[in-house]
Amino acid sequence: MTATDLAGYPARYFAAWTQRDLAIALDVVAEAVDWQDPSLPAPITDHEGATDFFRAAWKGFPDMAFHAIGEPLVDAANNRVTQEWRMTGTHTGEGFPPGVPPTGKPFDVTGMDVWEVDNTGRAVSVHAYWNVTTLLTQLGLA
Repeated sequence: MTATDLAGYPARYFAAWTQRDLAIALDVVAEAVDWQDPSLPAPITDHEGATDFFRAAWKGFPDMAFHAIGEPLVDAANNRVTQEWRMTGTHTGEGFPPGVPPTGKPFDVTGMDVWEVDNTGRAVSVHAYWNVTTLLTQLGLA
């Protein structure tokens, strides 16, 4: 994995979330993964968990999109890359958060992800850092 490949990974990951095609989304994540996100009760470890997460998020936030802030930071020696982002959308569907009816409210939350990427260009590790309370507050749920 080259530094250029790593630098391009965040854009691929954000596009995978935004385009709403499960096959494309799963193609950026390894089948065995350590995916930690503060909105999840436990880490995702496989494509089944990733599928559930993508579907729930897309259902709850049909217009959700990620927007890169600045340039990615690359640690080529360890196949790692990080990117700050803005996540925007509107809570118009059910599914995420679980059991919560749609609020119809928009959100705009910042955060960052750290990915470790294998030689096939898939994340074997996704560690997301953002404030869930900020999202819940903007949705009127906290």
